[in-house]
Amino acid sequence: MRAAEKTKSLLDRVGLVLIFLTLGVLLAGIGAGGAAHFADGLKYSTRLSGTPGLLEISECVTSDTGKQRHTDCFGDFRSDDHRVKGRYVSISRSYKKGTVLPVQWDERYHCYTVGVAPTAGRLAAICACALAVMAGLALLCGSFAVAMPRLGSRIRAALWSAGLARMVVGLCKALGIGIAVFGAVGLAAALAVP
Repeated sequence: MRAAEKTKSLLDRVGLVLIFLTLGVLLAGIGAGGAAHFADGLKYSTRLSGTPGLLEISECVTSDTGKQRHTDCFGDFRSDDHRVKGRYVSISRSYKKGTVLPVQWDERYHCYTVGVAPTAGRLAAICACALAVMAGLALLCGSFAVAMPRLGSRIRAALWSAGLARMVVGLCKALGIGIAVFGAVGLAAALAVP
């Protein structure tokens, strides 16, 4: 009976380690990739990169169906110095034909919306991605603590020392506040634009 309990306990630990490892790698990877994606768009929405100008939508094309449905709109881009920089330039979102948008144009013939709403939305998304990375790393540490119980107590003691624990909790609170504030500002700005 005792051997069966040890085997069951070992299998439970192995299962828990595999779940923690899988979720930790997924969360950390998706969080890091998402943060990089949104940070790349942030340079355009804040007008730090690209060519500023106006995009007049001439047509929109919807591809795929169901959950894979995606709409791209195309139009003529005119830079702020009033020279036409590109024809049939794309933007990833659905707009009415004839809509004129302030955008940043990149070298790949793609435009990004600029202003408060896209910038705040991207900042909120970056905060959420950073939280996902932290959760993933915590799960990875938890998997090592479960896999190696003796080392696990040392990991737990190091990770939850008074100073580090306060710092992690403070960072999580700051990221949560960032998500709430940037999300609210982005939503309000998006609703304010006709």
